[in-house]
Amino acid sequence: MSKSSVSKNGRINLNRVIEEQRNHSNLRELPSVLVPVWQIKIRERFGISVDREIAEYIVLAAHERGTWRRQRAIRKIEKIFQKRGDSVEDSARKARQVVDLAVGTPEQ
Repeated sequence: MSKSSVSKNGRINLNRVIEEQRNHSNLRELPSVLVPVWQIKIRERFGISVDREIAEYIVLAAHERGTWRRQRAIRKIEKIFQKRGDSVEDSARKARQVVDLAVGTPEQ
């Protein structure tokens, strides 16, 4: 806990603590070489070329600990596809397929 998470009257600011934890447990902790390695891995295994932005979320889903990592990655990739002009249904389907191929389904 840093000094910025403690207020002037000595109380702990929970929002600051949560924000600090989220910033520390971000993709930045993973080695930067993983993203290009995963891009190559996906291209060689499945014949799909993914850009760096999508590969970052795939790396995060594959290496982050947590129960919601796959769903979070799917949602983020889905939003990327929607920003690029895909429909909601197409972006949801593509995002799920990309994550399932790269990371695997929950049963695996």
